[in-house]
Amino acid sequence: MSGLGKDVIEVGSKHVRERYILGAQVPLDNPSWKGPWDCAEFTSWCAYQAYGLVFGAGNPSKVSAAEPYSGYSFSEAKRSATVIPWRDALSVPGAALIREPASGRIGHVAFALGDGKRTLEARGAQFGVGIFDGSESRIWSIGCSLPGVDYEGAVAPSSMPQEPVVWPNGFMWLRRPTFKGGSVIALQRALLGWQIDPGPIDGEFGPMTSAGVVSFQVEAGIEVDGILGPQTARELGLGFPIPLSASDEDAHKVAHGSKGPPAIRITPTSDFDGVVEIVRKGKTYSAKTQGGDKFIIGTATTFTDDMTRIGLFQGSTAIRDSQRFGVYRASDHPQLGQWAHFIEPTLAAEGGARYAALNTYDRAAFTFGAPQLAAHTPNKNFIVYLRALLDLPDAELHFPELSLRANSSGNRVVHLKRGSSFVDLEQAEMVTRPNGQTDTQLLRLMTFLNASATDIDDTELSVAARLMNWLRLDPRSKQLQITVFVDQMIENLAAAKRKVPSFNGRDWRIALWIMDILHQGRGTYREIERALSSPAPELNLKRIGAASYGARIRTVGASVDQLAARGILDGFSL
Repeated sequence: MSGLGKDVIEVGSKHVRERYILGAQVPLDNPSWKGPWDCAEFTSWCAYQAYGLVFGAGNPSKVSAAEPYSGYSFSEAKRSATVIPWRDALSVPGAALIREPASGRIGHVAFALGDGKRTLEARGAQFGVGIFDGSESRIWSIGCSLPGVDYEGAVAPSSMPQEPVVWPNGFMWLRRPTFKGGSVIALQRALLGWQIDPGPIDGEFGPMTSAGVVSFQVEAGIEVDGILGPQTARELGLGFPIPLSASDEDAHKVAHGSKGPPAIRITPTSDFDGVVEIVRKGKTYSAKTQGGDKFIIGTATTFTDDMTRIGLFQGSTAIRDSQRFGVYRASDHPQLGQWAHFIEPTLAAEGGARYAALNTYDRAAFTFGAPQLAAHTPNKNFIVYLRALLDLPDAELHFPELSLRANSSGNRVVHLKRGSSFVDLEQAEMVTRPNGQTDTQLLRLMTFLNASATDIDDTELSVAARLMNWLRLDPRSKQLQITVFVDQMIENLAAAKRKVPSFNGRDWRIALWIMDILHQGRGTYREIERALSSPAPELNLKRIGAASYGARIRTVGASVDQLAARGILDGFSL
């Protein structure tokens, strides 16, 4: 089937004001489809209905299997269509305008109306399908004419030289090298004001800031492209281009004086063997104390959860080295009674029960200790441990920049000394993660401990080294990990009793599995209830999360069987 360029405009214009949903799936061969639409699905559907042409859909074996995508539109335009400069395409009725998807930049497809400025497209949740002005000031990669369509001589040959894409002043997106400066600081602060996590406020448009822009665009119902342009700036309450302020510029200079907050240099004293030096060899970092003791902190690694991150992990060499700081043994904690044995399986699964177990590469930002105490959760895990450490008499020798002070509610919480003032690190904030999910986190604490999710910074190393050294110098720092962990497990199991009616705590094996599930977060109360209501409760508890955490479950199971064989928890109940 052939046709004129304007035919696709006539087809698409009948669907103005219909609904947009990001990722909507559209059957190209259904002429009665009335939405919802996504941008690539809309243009592919219009092309098929107007010309019988499957374009931008991945060359499917049959029309019903088509999966339109802006990346396919770009590659197919290069391969089988006539590519023209996108500014010229704006003057051709029915020509396609394509923004190539790339890292940090979501693709987009539209049809030109031919007047040099307007387009027909499915633009975003706030707009739906419509005809939009101002397309000459938006970001496009190429224009193209669809194969076999008559554009009445308006299209130049495919061999014509292509002009480079010009990115107007003020637009920002994820690129290498990244955009940097006070304008990025202003953007990051604006995102944080909307309770969206932009990563560290460092004036660098990196992966977390890009993800924050996308999350904001999704929430605001505007065009989702990962690009800071006039519309996104306006919705954030910013001018465009973002006007520079002295405070934003100063913040950028401070942030880039070093990677993250400056490392704390502890003044050597005759009676304190503190960390005085951190060195790097390859990707591995090690610390040295005033007395000459040396130990491995960890090795840089890349990890992807809701975004791609760079942080510290401990490989086999570091694990062996970290055992010098101690490994949990129930016999060292007689004051806990049977609880000392009850927590053994979970601690064995958490980094081999090493008191110096460390990782800084996942969304928690910083996780430490035999129980793997994570820093992102308010009033539990790492922050409770840190409070307890700072209550010890020699805390100032280890962390002179941290102290316990009353917050606005009168509670003693962790504060960071910054100049002549103190910052409350325990203020909980609702943030939107890069995957769009919301979470209440200790963002200030996380930023102090790990200023950049995509780099290893000085304070991240310094804090990790000083915590390890504290374990070396003071056995109370090990005991506190266990005290915090047991208290939290008691709370978790009490909550499970309230929320899972069939759980009574009389069978220690059942209770232990529930404790481990809740501590790791691999299952819900509803899943636990279903397992307990089954003919084989323990077996079905073990199956919760087994597809993703099989190795951990096997470790816990082996330890549970050993405890049962020894009879050491006989008669133990909660």
